Amino acid sequence: LTISNEARVFNAIGFIGDVSSSLNNVVTVTGASSLWSNGSSLFVGLFGAGNALTISNGASVFNDIGFIGDQASSSNNVVTVTGASSLWSNRSELYVGNSGAGNALTISNGARVENSFGRIGAQASSSNNVVLVTGANSLWSNLGELRVGFFGAGNALTISNGASVVNNIGVIGNGSSSSNNVVTVTGAGSLW
Repeated sequence: LTISNEARVFNAIGFIGDVSSSLNNVVTVTGASSLWSNGSSLFVGLFGAGNALTISNGASVFNDIGFIGDQASSSNNVVTVTGASSLWSNRSELYVGNSGAGNALTISNGARVENSFGRIGAQASSSNNVVLVTGANSLWSNLGELRVGFFGAGNALTISNGASVVNNIGVIGNGSSSSNNVVTVTGAGSLW
């Protein structure tokens, strides 16, 4: 699915990679005023693996709860938000690896992701999930708390090259199973 040149798509719930056999599906939303609006949640990998969402060049995606890798089988799903004014707006929580492992979110080149609470590696099975926020004016905005390794292990957040991550409460390693989680803040102007 490609949404471009100021096109708009509206639906209730969004799924990229619904069942476990739905692999390597791709959605691209690109260009200023291009919009994908979900009335409820958006799943990039519900049970499926290797799925991808790209939001670029000033496009926007809206939803309630955002999931990258929801179930344990939903691994290696990727969301990329890149370019000035590009926006992924989650009206509620954002999970990068709810139960899935090896999922990734990249926010780059002045793009923005916003949500209420953020989780990288929520459940014990959700290991090795990665968030990279990089480049001047790139922003991950959490209205409440951000937990890197809620119960999952080996998850990582990197903030580099002048990017920013904002939250109220920040936790690295929440539960007894959440070991070896890492946050790296590097480069002039980078901020957590």
